[in-house]
Amino acid sequence: MVMPLTKSKKLDESAARSAESAAQSEVGVAAMSTTLVADIGGSKSRFALSNSSGELERVLVIDNDTVAGLDAAVAYYLEETGARPRAATLAVAGSVGGEEVVLTNRVGWRLRRAEFAKRFGFLQLRVLNDFEAIAWALPLLGAAQTRPLGEPVAMREGVHASFGPQRADEVELFTRLRDACGSVSAEAVLSGPGLVRLARALDPCAASHEPETIVASALAREPAAHAAAWLFVRLLGRFAGGLALTFKALGGVYITGGVACGLGPLLDEPQFRAAFEAHPPYATLLKTIPTLLITCEQPGLIGCAAVPTERALTA
Repeated sequence: MVMPLTKSKKLDESAARSAESAAQSEVGVAAMSTTLVADIGGSKSRFALSNSSGELERVLVIDNDTVAGLDAAVAYYLEETGARPRAATLAVAGSVGGEEVVLTNRVGWRLRRAEFAKRFGFLQLRVLNDFEAIAWALPLLGAAQTRPLGEPVAMREGVHASFGPQRADEVELFTRLRDACGSVSAEAVLSGPGLVRLARALDPCAASHEPETIVASALAREPAAHAAAWLFVRLLGRFAGGLALTFKALGGVYITGGVACGLGPLLDEPQFRAAFEAHPPYATLLKTIPTLLITCEQPGLIGCAAVPTERALTA
């Protein structure tokens, strides 16, 4: 029997179209069941895809200095992975209540929700404050992903809940910081770029280095880097103690971030807890509040992935 070639060709074409349609359908289902999650830091941004089970896939860390802005960072990730998710959850520093979100830890980085969603084809877009993302992550972190910091120390003098200079040797330092960044806030100082600012404020003539270099040099006891790192630790402890009082965080204060993790050995020293507790007349209360370091590398992404789908905002 000889089968007409034209009929066979039609069958082949039909089968090919069916296979292509099935493949496109699978891609569409995959796109709808995955969410782009991103934790936008001051010096680095972390991206991943979250599947329907909340597991992270295709994690990629991008150096912010290598891209022009937030849109460029997202575009780079999607191009590198070939992913086409239809939902996105981003954790950023700053107020996230309006249509336009301006990042406070990265000058010039911002997004307009509707434009951003339309550009990347997101049917759902949620923007979280980075602290909220960490809060979503905490219930999911195991004992191996956090560790306690230091021990309670004896009471010492200090000023409650202030982020200004509290010692004579800090006055000139804060003046230099104000000259460099306009105002001295926790976000301007307690971050990767902030560590660089502290090092420069301590020694204006010193060469500028990346945060990772300063951390490594500090742990190696290089004097200038060590001084900058200790200042960072002291200010971090002071600020964390103030927040603990503001929110009456009796369950504990969790410290996270690349610089904090890198400086973990210094955070274990008594100086961190001393600064944390130096808020008279509340030192006795602060002694009872534990401080813990999150050692998990991607808590922001875990938090973004943990946000229930029904809480996402339709773009």
